[in-house]
Amino acid sequence: MKKATVKAVVLDKLNNAPVVILGIEGTNKILPIWIGACEASVLALMLENAEFERPLTHDLMINIIEGLEAKVERVYINKIENNTFFARVILKDLTIPEEEEEGHYIEFDARPSDAIILALKTSSPIYVSNELVNTHTVNFEGEKFDDEDEEFKKFVENLDIEEFKRRFKKGSQGDN
Repeated sequence: MKKATVKAVVLDKLNNAPVVILGIEGTNKILPIWIGACEASVLALMLENAEFERPLTHDLMINIIEGLEAKVERVYINKIENNTFFARVILKDLTIPEEEEEGHYIEFDARPSDAIILALKTSSPIYVSNELVNTHTVNFEGEKFDDEDEEFKKFVENLDIEEFKRRFKKGSQGDN
């Protein structure tokens, strides 16, 4: 399992579909994940530090989680099947004393976009399975790997989304 951060939200111009780009910490690898337009809008506004007058759906989810005395511990992008990514949201139950051995964590299936938004809103870490890192990432060959670097911005703007799709089909068939 590798830690990841959101690097950008871009548009697959061929299919007019948003893609969130995750950077894998400690590497120059990036993982693209196609997401819905609504989630892409929320992510893009969050990356710009926009403030919302009223709570959005994800804010409501966080309020419910906190109201039930839990917190988002981490999110985990764990697999891909039929070109669809899957994620898990791991909550920590704050009502269980630390000395008890079991019952601290509750896991839920989630769309990666929702999991990523929850992680960003709660400053929780995002993790990606080793298998996905090994089969569905590409290397960024530049010297720097951050959002402020012009070379990285050019790389993101010129991403070959079709190449990613070919990799996904190949990886999901076990050919990698």
